[in-house]
Amino acid sequence: AGEDEYTYGFRLWEAKLYPEAQQQLASFLQKFPRHTRVSFARNLLGRAYLDEGKPREAATHFFENYQANKQGDRAPDSLLYLAESMALLNDTNRACIALAEFGDTYPALATGRLKAQYDANRARVRC
Repeated sequence: AGEDEYTYGFRLWEAKLYPEAQQQLASFLQKFPRHTRVSFARNLLGRAYLDEGKPREAATHFFENYQANKQGDRAPDSLLYLAESMALLNDTNRACIALAEFGDTYPALATGRLKAQYDANRARVRC
C-alpha cells in the first residue's frame, strides 16, 4: 500500500500537478513514516514546491529530509536542491553552506551520480 501511495505522488509530480503531488506525498509521509521510500518522498515533496516556484517552502522539506537521515536515499539530492532553493532566494551564504556540506559529506557523489547538479549549483553561486 505504501509503495502505491508514493508512486501515485510521483506520477502526480511527473504530470506537473504540483499541488496534488504535494498533498499526496504529505499524506504518504503521515501514513507511512517508516516506509523505505520516506527519503524519496520528502525529497520529491520539496521538488514539487521548487518546481511550482516556491523555493522557500521547498527548502524546508529539503532541509528536513537531510537532517532526518543523512544516509537516506535522497538526502544528498535534498542537500543540492536546498542549495538551489537558497540561491533562488538570494541567500548565497546558506547556499554555500549546503554546497560545502554536500562536498564534505558526499565526496563520491560530488564526482559521480550528482556531479552535474553539484557543478551547476557551484557555478550559480560564488562561495
